[in-house]
Amino acid sequence: MKYLILSIIGCLYASFAFSQNYENILNYNNNTNPVNGVKIKTNLPFAPASGAPTITITGYNYGAQEPINLTLVYYIWWTPPSTYFFYASKVSSSGSYTPSILLSNEGGKVVIFINDKGYFQRFTVSVYSQGQSEVPSWFEGWTAVDEALTGANTIEVPYRNRFKGEVFMPGNGLWTPNGNVGIGTLDPKERLSVNGKIRAQEIKVETANWPDYVFTKDYQLPSLSETEDHIKEKGHLPGIPSAEEVKTNGVDLGEMNAKLLKKIEELTLYLIEIKKDHDLEKRDNLEQKKIIHQQQKDIKYLKSKLK
Repeated sequence: MKYLILSIIGCLYASFAFSQNYENILNYNNNTNPVNGVKIKTNLPFAPASGAPTITITGYNYGAQEPINLTLVYYIWWTPPSTYFFYASKVSSSGSYTPSILLSNEGGKVVIFINDKGYFQRFTVSVYSQGQSEVPSWFEGWTAVDEALTGANTIEVPYRNRFKGEVFMPGNGLWTPNGNVGIGTLDPKERLSVNGKIRAQEIKVETANWPDYVFTKDYQLPSLSETEDHIKEKGHLPGIPSAEEVKTNGVDLGEMNAKLLKKIEELTLYLIEIKKDHDLEKRDNLEQKKIIHQQQKDIKYLKSKLK
């Protein structure tokens, strides 16, 4: 008799422990496209201290050919009833289906709305909830219908996924624990290392020490003879890396753009100086011509008088 009682107590304890996991509360299937989306009507009360459920939705979205594996959590904060609200809600996906998911209060019950019109969709809903006076009736009688959302206190649940350690990607790619990403390489040295071609509509590079200082009065513009001597000796412009350096170390786009702009600004100053010299020479030539012309007139006049 003693062993029988202990066995009954053990069974009841096991049943109680298991009752916190509510498997396959709702099984949903649809062979068309929903008009509004999928509204999951639960019997979870929209009230504070009514549990912090972990809701899993797993299945198959045939229309998009994507596995469904969603985990949804939320809590309802207790403030005056008029201001009850969903708190700390999050959803994560370990599948490839990430629809917009909303939570709402309809008639004092929590509604989960999948804002998607997926064709030929199937999924099952399970819940784990324990520790805040949950009762089995909260996890019974759930339904899924194609209806518009009409409740209050509605929020869209933000997605959050987090990876830890090394994350390997197809095509010989790696996301390292320190945040470096390698595409086509398993040894990224920078925040992004790409072994291959990159195509982009726009690339913005931030750089400091932009070379407008070239146009200041204090800047010492190298002479052309100094630049010529450097080219003869080094085989490249002053301040510009050599072909061997570029082959070994690559090019910093921001730094190189600044260096190239510096050379353009220096060339502009050279051209301005050349133009000034040219204008001065032209003006001197014009003055010389005027003098010669006047001298010729004077000589002609003197000759006429001598006759």
